[in-house]
Amino acid sequence: MIKIWPTKRIRRSLLAALVCAPLTTVIAANDAQDQVQQQALPAAKRCVSLMRVDRTDVVDDENILFYMKGGEVYVNRLPRRCLGLNSRQAFMYRASAGQLCDVDIISVLESLGSGFAQGPSCGLGSFHPITEEAARELKAQK
Repeated sequence: MIKIWPTKRIRRSLLAALVCAPLTTVIAANDAQDQVQQQALPAAKRCVSLMRVDRTDVVDDENILFYMKGGEVYVNRLPRRCLGLNSRQAFMYRASAGQLCDVDIISVLESLGSGFAQGPSCGLGSFHPITEEAARELKAQK
């Protein structure tokens, strides 16, 4: 019986292959899972019709819920934190063509006792459709 011992170089290659194979499998599985999740989520909208907005609810300085007439709910995840925006603050916006879009700016309204003053301004993000239950969970987390 003849035994062949791998050279040092071959042993390193085999060891590297044994170590990397599980990592490659995990990375491929994660990529597949991300693709399935992205396919399962409804596509984000760039704009919503202002005539259809029933009410808004500020979750925190990064998330605003838009409740639409007809029961749809969208979460707008701001691209950056909007300092001063919280669930107790109101905000205003200027929009054209009857739509609020991901290129529009909101401004926090700061209470002055007898009125409001314009506070920090922040850009909106895309409008992601979510369920009422997901909106309640998002608010409960904050």
